[in-house]
Amino acid sequence: MLAYTYIEKGKFGLTEKPKPKIADARDAIVRVTLGSICTSDLHIKHGSVPRAILGTTVGHEMVGVVEEVGTGVTSVKPGDRVTVNVETFCGKCFFCQHGYVNNCTDLNGGWALGCRIDGGQAEYVRVPYA
Repeated sequence: MLAYTYIEKGKFGLTEKPKPKIADARDAIVRVTLGSICTSDLHIKHGSVPRAILGTTVGHEMVGVVEEVGTGVTSVKPGDRVTVNVETFCGKCFFCQHGYVNNCTDLNGGWALGCRIDGGQAEYVRVPYA
């Protein structure tokens, strides 16, 4: 699949990547139908986000259709049209329990999509904690 990827400071590019797979029981795979560029994506491009990982597909604002869900997902099913939250969160850590989901301590939590894990400027995205 094609994905818009953080290549190096100052450079994004279209790359070919494998379609994402379910990695955890709470994951969903979403076929992206519409994505948006956010100023945060530009901050990544300009090197202003030290947590951003080179090679990551950018994008954390998207809508699409659920293609597949893990066994622990109960809120959506394949075929559902969804919006994807800009922040993913575990719901269990101190910050999530107190409503500060942007500070989720899980590796796939907080602002992970499009920064530390592949985001939605692609044909498909794996959404943790669906």
